[in-house]
Amino acid sequence: MRVWIIGADDGAIRAIEQLRKNDEITIVVSAPLERPKAVTAGVLDRVDYVERVSHVNINDLARRIHPDLILIDPAAVAREYARLAAGMA
Repeated sequence: MRVWIIGADDGAIRAIEQLRKNDEITIVVSAPLERPKAVTAGVLDRVDYVERVSHVNINDLARRIHPDLILIDPAAVAREYARLAAGMA
């Protein structure tokens, strides 16, 4: 199974730790920064895709990554929607 995790903050760190318990799961992580919290905390060596994921480009990224499951870190959602006016969200 291939799991794509969008964002690499606290929620993603907990998910990565749990998903690594199963050897049949491949984890792909995308984040808008090269060194998000999961990298600085030592949970990840690096982020697989350094890109900002939004409603505009998520389909293109999913076609590249081919995930079976997509998990979104709540901090990534909050960061993305913090830039939008309420009507646009």
